[in-house]
Amino acid sequence: MIFSVTPHIGAGALRFGMSRAAFRAQLPETPERFFRGEVEDTDSYPSLGLFVLYNDAETCVALEFTRPARVLLDGTSLLPLSKKKALALFAADPALEQDEAGYTCYQQGIGAYYEDSQRAESVIAFSPGYYSSEDPG
Repeated sequence: MIFSVTPHIGAGALRFGMSRAAFRAQLPETPERFFRGEVEDTDSYPSLGLFVLYNDAETCVALEFTRPARVLLDGTSLLPLSKKKALALFAADPALEQDEAGYTCYQQGIGAYYEDSQRAESVIAFSPGYYSSEDPG
């Protein structure tokens, strides 16, 4: 499935702030619900390569993508992008954070994880405030 990310808004019809019920109605499979690290309420859609992360009010605050998803930002496919090319793409963000495992671009609300791969293992699109102490939803 192709997911076209709009920074700080969502991906296609999947929008930050939507309820769990609204998300589930949009997607073609029944998710597996679990808690990452015992705190992040998450729905997993394995055949889509999609994780939907919710806040305490059960509204979406972030979308995480893995293969087989195709994640596009302004026509650029993010999962096959090398870390070097991704960092060049997001270099205009003065708050860009990077380390050995990946990057976080706050300006675009995008991050990626590269721990064991030359290409992104996962890409996250997040709502404003997701990585801060304020309530992101």
